[in-house]
Amino acid sequence: MNTNDLMDFGYRELHAAGRILLTLKTKNDETRFLGSQVKLEFNPNSGNVFLVDDDFNVAMMNGDKLEDFFTCPECGHEGFIEDMKHEGGKGCREYLKQIKEN
Repeated sequence: MNTNDLMDFGYRELHAAGRILLTLKTKNDETRFLGSQVKLEFNPNSGNVFLVDDDFNVAMMNGDKLEDFFTCPECGHEGFIEDMKHEGGKGCREYLKQIKEN
């Protein structure tokens, strides 16, 4: 289960959080889908630190850039935009088309 309690973050996670926050308002921000009520979260199972908005859109660091992170609603495949091409049904292809158009 994800947490946004900073007391649950270790040193590595706090460092990752700092990078995300420093990048959030720079030209290095490649997010297109983040809306309002953006929060910093940490998944202790995966070790990922990320931003999530009130519509559950997610952004994570991809190298030195903050980018949208997607989950296919049809099959659950996850990744950044370059990782989202995957074998799947019609719903998967429609979702990929939708996120590439925005």
